[in-house]
Amino acid sequence: MEGTRLGILTLLQRQPATVDQLSTELGLAAATVRRHLDILQRDRFVSFQAVRRKQGRPEHAFSLTEKGHELMPRRYHLLLQRVLQSLDGAESGASQALLADIAHLMVTEYRSRLRERPEDDPMRLLGLILEAEQFAPELELHADGIHITLGNCPYRGVANESSAVCALDHHLISEVLGTPIINTSRINLGNHLCTYDATFQQTLISSVQATTPE
Repeated sequence: MEGTRLGILTLLQRQPATVDQLSTELGLAAATVRRHLDILQRDRFVSFQAVRRKQGRPEHAFSLTEKGHELMPRRYHLLLQRVLQSLDGAESGASQALLADIAHLMVTEYRSRLRERPEDDPMRLLGLILEAEQFAPELELHADGIHITLGNCPYRGVANESSAVCALDHHLISEVLGTPIINTSRINLGNHLCTYDATFQQTLISSVQATTPE
């Protein structure tokens, strides 16, 4: 977002404003401001409320929606990075325990949402979770296990500063598959992609065989 629309959003971030107030602040014609507001409203970045005046027709005061606020500068990755650093500084392994708990909550949430049971196809569930979390996954089934490639890291900014967050991927995959996994490449170590190998255990073999068409 740039130019006039960014200027409108920046002004509305401070407080609601009418078309006339925005046109005065930006030095633009009211008709020009209205055109930009129409686009921002269409994309659900702004909303409006009627403001009664003492005389004449009511005006509309525009304000940012939550979606609009999300367009403004954010530093989520720095907050997460500092949280992980604080946990590691306070107690050894605290961040790892936290990420393991988060992974468990994520799996429980997706199982409930998708109505999946632990004995259902673990590869399908893993693929759905990783796709929904924007990891751009590829899962390859081999004779002795599964090779998992993550084409995108949704936490890249944090992972480049602190490898602790990489434990979330590890815990998440292991939690779903119910088997130990090995991290074979990592973006924050200079590799192009993050990859994992999971070795089949008997319970996982049975689940995969039961759901794989002959």
